[in-house]
Amino acid sequence: MEELYFVYGTALVIVLYFIKQVVSRNFDPFAPVWLFLIGYMQVYVLQAASFHSWAIDVRGNELVAAANFRSFWALIWFLLVYRFGPAPAAARLLPYPPRNWSPLFACIISPPLILWGLYCANMLMSGEVPTDEAYASEDALVRSFPFMMLVAAVLLVITGRTMASSRRLFLAAGLLTGAAYVLIWMFNGKRSHSLIGLLSTVCAVYLTRLRRPSWPVLITTSLLSALVVSIAIGWREAITYQRSVSGFVQYLTEFQPEQILVNLNVKEEDGGVDLRSYEPFEYGGFLLMMDTVPAKSPYDYGESYLRAFSTFIPRIIWPGKPLFGRSKWIGAWIAGSEMERADDFAGPAIGILGATQLNGGVLATLIVLGVLSFTMRAAFEYLRLYPDVPWVQFFWAITYYNAWFMVVNDDPLVWFYYNWGFTAMPVIVLAWWWNRGCSRSASQSCGSMKN
Repeated sequence: MEELYFVYGTALVIVLYFIKQVVSRNFDPFAPVWLFLIGYMQVYVLQAASFHSWAIDVRGNELVAAANFRSFWALIWFLLVYRFGPAPAAARLLPYPPRNWSPLFACIISPPLILWGLYCANMLMSGEVPTDEAYASEDALVRSFPFMMLVAAVLLVITGRTMASSRRLFLAAGLLTGAAYVLIWMFNGKRSHSLIGLLSTVCAVYLTRLRRPSWPVLITTSLLSALVVSIAIGWREAITYQRSVSGFVQYLTEFQPEQILVNLNVKEEDGGVDLRSYEPFEYGGFLLMMDTVPAKSPYDYGESYLRAFSTFIPRIIWPGKPLFGRSKWIGAWIAGSEMERADDFAGPAIGILGATQLNGGVLATLIVLGVLSFTMRAAFEYLRLYPDVPWVQFFWAITYYNAWFMVVNDDPLVWFYYNWGFTAMPVIVLAWWWNRGCSRSASQSCGSMKN
């Protein structure tokens, strides 16, 4: 059981860091470090402890101990860079944000974004997963942007609660749109989007008043977050219900609260099916990468991160554009999986440490976690420098949740090139351009927030 000592150590580091921030009154629930730590706790503490016996049987004591030690020191390194790195100084070098905020911008852009999101939601709410033949390729592409709906929701909430004036119609529309987004993605069985819909809306509501949630609100939000994630996961796996809105409503009425602990990997399901393998979970993918790369399959040396640029080049311009790094990812799975994996395998995520192991092992883990920690802190310090600026509030509310995505995905940049870069980023840039061009007479008088 010595392999678990590092798991307990990882949990202790997270708990002690939380206590220190609370006691020193520096705790800010909208700092990206907390969602990062929640994802880290889920994968490298809860899953590591829950799947320990399976991990030992499949990967052996030595490798499991090495993996758990990796997760322990990688977390310490991340927190050291976050707390003591040069990010605050770097944030002061970033461009000054536009202080103007035009309600006309929200009036013009929000309705088409909501309609676009609802159009995409028709696919999700149909009760069936569309086949490749269900839509033409162009139609399928247009229907792949339901996140636009949440971008509009946050935009409306920010506009409805500026410090200069309160616009109740905007606020009500934003809250209703955000709630609809959460429900749609719960029905679609997607834990991440259900969670970020809730978190982004709550963040927008509080940032606009330069406030932070009280502890009762934080606890309630945490419980609601666990609930929506658990419902999304449970509904996705509930094969006995009709895949329709009525079936979803029936599932909700019969949902058992203890199922939250099961779906969050805290406990095993009573009388449930004994899984043959936990490899499809993030911790299982991490162990596979530790066992396989580079002994049985080569490093990708960060090749996958090229997709942060190549994804934005249309195939009509670059017909033979590859999915950079994908072949190395699949090769590692084929070489080390307990199961048969085909060349077209498109399976589970490997988590942030599985990704950095594939990138280049220990050195890649130091580099990637250091860069991510620096970037998160710099972005957060930008919010702290301009907490009263609506554009900054909009940017942060629709961005900070990605700290969680970074931990639980195939690689830490998936959030950018598969979603945020196509949806939130264009609207954020357009909002900067629009409000930068507003006349000074429309400038709002903004207050300041206590740090």
